[in-house]
Amino acid sequence: MRISTLVRSSAALAALGPALGLTLAFYFFSTHDQVVYWPYPYAPILVQRSIEQMYALSYALVSAASAWQGARFKESRVQDSVPYRRTGTVIAWTLTPVVAIGWLVLLVPVALAFAERPTLPTPESLPPLLLGMALCAAHGVIGFAAGQWLKPALAVPVMACGVFLLVSYPHAMEPFYLRHMSGEYFAHLGFAETASAGSMVAHLLPTLAVAVAVSLAWAPGRVLLRTALAVALCGSATFVSYSIVKDWNYNPRVNVEAVPTLCTGAAPEVCLPENARGEAKEIGAEVDRTFALLVDYQVIDAAPKRVEEALDYGRFTPANTKETGYLLLSTAKRQNRIGAQIIDTYTAFPCEAPQPTLRRAVLLWLEKKTGTMSSYGQIAAGDPFYSPTQHHEVLRSVTEVSAKPKAEQVAWYKSISRTACEGAT
Repeated sequence: MRISTLVRSSAALAALGPALGLTLAFYFFSTHDQVVYWPYPYAPILVQRSIEQMYALSYALVSAASAWQGARFKESRVQDSVPYRRTGTVIAWTLTPVVAIGWLVLLVPVALAFAERPTLPTPESLPPLLLGMALCAAHGVIGFAAGQWLKPALAVPVMACGVFLLVSYPHAMEPFYLRHMSGEYFAHLGFAETASAGSMVAHLLPTLAVAVAVSLAWAPGRVLLRTALAVALCGSATFVSYSIVKDWNYNPRVNVEAVPTLCTGAAPEVCLPENARGEAKEIGAEVDRTFALLVDYQVIDAAPKRVEEALDYGRFTPANTKETGYLLLSTAKRQNRIGAQIIDTYTAFPCEAPQPTLRRAVLLWLEKKTGTMSSYGQIAAGDPFYSPTQHHEVLRSVTEVSAKPKAEQVAWYKSISRTACEGAT
């Protein structure tokens, strides 16, 4: 059959418009924010974040269109008209345009993400995309079989709604292992993180086993033997998948990959991703100024010897030590809050829960000196009980203290730190 004829006669042609429309809507109204959030482009993030909401849609579209194709295949008795061709070959040709639509739903947002945040794909970034493409083909086989067993008016909505819910709904329910077997890799990968092989296998096996099992219906041999083989295949694949993820929480296991870094300065030495080369000196200078301020006003005894970008460790950032600090410098740079972040991290009190208003007075006093003073809105966003009246009072006291000689400011800091902890647990 000619390619043009195959496409024109396929349900994929009717699905193309809605598929592209929904894909673009998902990207620009939801996924786009995930793509531009990160300070630097990172290929695994651009791939995974751009398609994590598209898996269920692509599978549902493929399943519904394949069910329609399966019903038409049965009713038109295509195989009888080309008996010299193997059934599998005819079915593969029939499903090719449909599966291509599912691939398009996955590839378009990835292409948009890489166009918006220019960088090159890496081998480590591809597994989530390849997973979706493989399962699109598997859902195509399953949908085609359902179309042969059910009437088109029933098969199409059942496959579309059923697949969409089965893939997307496990993220809203327990047990957690269900979400790691659904075929929707919703990992929220971070900087320096990549998908683990185990998580890919766990998502792939159950659906792929069902696809192979239903395809046995077109294989020669005894029905009982084929049925037993199908049940054994589905059961063993599901068991293997469950064995991989049974102890996971709502997050899948991820790999943390070494990110190329560059370091500048000394005491502290500031280490950033290589992507930050253009602003490394500016960030390093701000880190130096802020730590010098904290030492000068006796907030800390000495600056750490090394400050590293916390993004380089994914979601597994080590705890700060006297020797090394781990801070979100790149994110803070975009918000002009490098100094404020260092102050908030390194300004210690004699107790774990100081009085909030007095603690804010200390932080704002130091932030005022670095030019990164938090606004009322920034503070109130984390404390709904913080009122404008309190903020004005804190600002008044900070202004008064800042006008005094340095020795008096240091004495005020030590006194208010003790006062903030009076009665604290």
